[in-house]
Amino acid sequence: MIFPTFNLGDTNTEIHKVAAKPPAFCRNKPKLWFLQLEAQFSNSGISNATTKYNIVVAPLDENVLDFVVDILSNPPHDDKYETLKNALLNRLTDTEESRLKKTVD
Repeated sequence: MIFPTFNLGDTNTEIHKVAAKPPAFCRNKPKLWFLQLEAQFSNSGISNATTKYNIVVAPLDENVLDFVVDILSNPPHDDKYETLKNALLNRLTDTEESRLKKTVD
C-alpha cells in the first residue's frame, strides 16, 4: 500500500489514514464491544480522542443514541471519547441490584 507524502515546507510528513470498521454495537454487552473496538484502534494506530468518538457514534442506532443524546448534543471539549464510552457503559449496563430485581420479578 502506498501512502501519499506531502512536503510541508522543510518537513516531509507522511499522512496515512487507516480505517477502523466498528463491529455491530452490542447493546447487551457494551463492555465487550468496546474491547473489540479498542483492539481495532490499536491495530489501526488510532489514538486521537475525536476520531475514536466519531467512530463510536457512527454505528449506534436510534435507541442507543437516546441514552447519550445529552453528550452528543453538547460534547465535552476534552476527553470526548472517554466521556461517551463511560456514559454508554454506565447507562446501558445493568447494575447488580437491577439484575437481581429482574430475576425476582
